Order: sequence, then C-alpha cells, then structure tokens
Amino acid sequence: MPTLSQQARQALSELETHPHKKFGQNFLTDPTVVSRMVQAATIQPTDTVLEIGPGLGVLSDLLAETAGRLYLVEVDPVLADRLRARFAQQESVHIVTADFLELDIAATFAESPIRVIASLPYNVATPMLFRLLEHRRQFPTATVMLQREVAERLSAKADTSEYGALSVMIQLYATVTKVATVQPGSFFPSPKVQSQIVNLVFQDTPRVDVREVAVFRRVVKAAFGQRRKTLRNALKVTGYGDLEGLSVRSGIDFQRRGETLSLEEFARLANMMEEEQGNIA
Repeated sequence: MPTLSQQARQALSELETHPHKKFGQNFLTDPTVVSRMVQAATIQPTDTVLEIGPGLGVLSDLLAETAGRLYLVEVDPVLADRLRARFAQQESVHIVTADFLELDIAATFAESPIRVIASLPYNVATPMLFRLLEHRRQFPTATVMLQREVAERLSAKADTSEYGALSVMIQLYATVTKVATVQPGSFFPSPKVQSQIVNLVFQDTPRVDVREVAVFRRVVKAAFGQRRKTLRNALKVTGYGDLEGLSVRSGIDFQRRGETLSLEEFARLANMMEEEQGNIA
C-alpha cells in the first residue's frame, strides 16, 4: 500500500496541481502524527469539530470517523472541491471554501462550542491564533500544529528571546500545553524547520485582573513595538502624559524593557492607565 507521502504526490498529480507557497501548503503525511493530534484533541462522538486548512484530507478522514459534526475550511478551491467529492456521502461533514481569516464566523457556524484542530500554515499562523483568541467563546479549545519557533512563543516566559506580544496576549486567556515536536520529514514538501503540536484551552475572562482589554493591548503593543527600547521610550506612543509618575506608582522601573515584564506587571500598568484615562490620547 502506498505511503501517505506517495498518496499525496499521486493526488496532486491527478489534480494537476502542486503545493502553493501562497497558501503555505506543507501536507501532513505521517500517520503517527495524525493519530497523535486527534488523540491530543480528546474529541468525543458528540463534538462539533473545525479543521482549518485540511488540504488533502489526511487528518479529516480520522476526524470524520471521530466527531459528531465536522467543518472543513479550505482556502484552495481545487482541494476544497476534492474534499467535497471525498465526503459527499457523509452528511456530518461540511466543506467551506474560504480563507479562515476573512470568514464570517457567526454566519458560518451556528454551533457552540466547537473544537478546533489544524495544521496551521506557517505564513499565517500568528493571525489565525489571534482570530481564534478573538472568538474563544465559540472555539474554547484548539489543538494546532505550528512552526516550532511560533509554538515556543506561546508559552515563553518573561525576559527570554521568545517572549513577545503573542506570548502575552495568548497567556492572558489561554493555558498552553506542548504535545509533541514534529520533524520536517512528516510533511510533503518537507519544511526547513521543526513543527510542534500544542493544545490551547481558552477561558472567557482574563487570567489576571485587567479592567480594559483595549488599554492592556495598547500597552503590550507599545512595549514590544521596538524591543530594544526601554519602557520610558516605548510607552510614549500610548499618549500617556505622566510616565515618570506611572513608573513610581506602579513600582516598575521604566529603564526596563517590555520583554522583562510579567503578565501581572502589564496588567498593573494598563489598569493604572485606565484609572487615569483622561491622560490617554
């Protein structure tokens, strides 16, 4: 029997297509990794599941056997048509030809909650994570494959090179669990980097006290806008009028850089700014 890699090559040949860089297509071809992802997602027969970027349907086949209802959102129209034909006899499987980043979530998915499982394209993984974060009430759990470098950022600690705005915003709402590291040979074509499977469990409210998320987000964005700047310089773009006083009141030395602040310290700054919102432009 042909391997999944051989099957992928054959399928693409029959479709007279090839992996497209614009779609970030690296097709998963390792059955062990497929099983590991589904196992990590702990899908039950009553669950509704969303797979983003199903591609050739290797993961979809197992999901269709496991989930009560399955949505497949595929941006490549050629592959979406193939999936539509593949699952034509399975009423529980619904194929949506669309870019998940532009999809009308409310109009497309009536159910809630929906479990997400996906091997995310490297080139759009970060905006997709932020989209899932935005719709965390509908998508409270996600098992995703990411470039290892991006995956490391999700659980990075303060004062490390991996720590950044993505780390802070994800950790504000999610518990991140690393599942497994995946080698380049598990894909066709093989990427030049390792990947990692992670589980995200979102909660509706912040994990630390944040009074106004918009202000918190603004502070985080400013702090990491130019990583080499001190907080005294980086936070000027927030428009806050009394940064020296804020440093004293918060007990945070503004000679530090944003990458050294913990989640709790970012929340403290944002809350103090919110209290004196008249000073914010």
